[in-house]
Amino acid sequence: MSKRLAISIVAALAAGVVSPLLRAQTAAPQAAAAEKWNNVPPPLSTYKDKKPSGPAPRRDISGQWDSGFIGAMGAPEHPASVPVGPQPVGRPDETGIAKPLPYTPLGLEALKANKPSRGVREIDSALSNDPANLCDPLGFPYMFLWEFRAIYVVQDPLKVIMINPYHAGVRIIWTDGRPLPKDPDPRWNGYSVGRWVDDYTFVVETTGLNPRSWLDHVGRPHSEQLRVEETYHRVDRDNLTLTMRIIDPKMYTEPWFAMNKFPLHLLPADFDIPELLCSPSENKAYNDLYATPAIREPAK
Repeated sequence: MSKRLAISIVAALAAGVVSPLLRAQTAAPQAAAAEKWNNVPPPLSTYKDKKPSGPAPRRDISGQWDSGFIGAMGAPEHPASVPVGPQPVGRPDETGIAKPLPYTPLGLEALKANKPSRGVREIDSALSNDPANLCDPLGFPYMFLWEFRAIYVVQDPLKVIMINPYHAGVRIIWTDGRPLPKDPDPRWNGYSVGRWVDDYTFVVETTGLNPRSWLDHVGRPHSEQLRVEETYHRVDRDNLTLTMRIIDPKMYTEPWFAMNKFPLHLLPADFDIPELLCSPSENKAYNDLYATPAIREPAK
């Protein structure tokens, strides 16, 4: 009999006579270890009526922040849904939403060309032209206005790094005093510079954003002229608010707020956020199995 087999038999016999208490003691560390990986952020109700935490550190927004998961109906300040009644499907514009956006004629034309799979203009996902459906990078600010959920923020003397595990979004915000580029080559996440206006308020400006991306999941467009202004305010140790202002004179007649003092909550330092990536091969397999047949054989 091999030594490995003998050990296996002894272990099996021992397992049959060991007390339930000892088995529970053995299982507990294993369960605790498993819970260290692929954690799901708690629901927003967890933070309701929570007592104020300790004082905020000066000039520091580092840590892991939970947004509570932004829904799929567009920018939080301008959701693309109607306030009452059944959800309309496939309408050409956003007529009827509670807080309509100030589109220019070109912006409205661009909106109608985008075919989202959510919101008042929703169509079948198989027919949507959402860049995310092609596994293109979400880009900024799309990654925050749809798949924000939770982010890692790391600081050093020259920059702030924001890592979004959902769709592998990484932003570098330079704090070394450099100006924004005057004629930038477009980037999915743009070019960002930040500065502290006081000990608890961090302001970021981003330009040079790739116009191939959308602003949010309901198809709001942007041009190469887009400028995004963010204000992060550290309320206390465990709470941060984010305000995001959209400025794009080519698409919108005036600036508008996508987020206004949107609350973020500090997660434990050892919280492991699972990844959510778009795999082109898996996306193709899904389309071959479901999307393409749905287009060819629509429901009667």
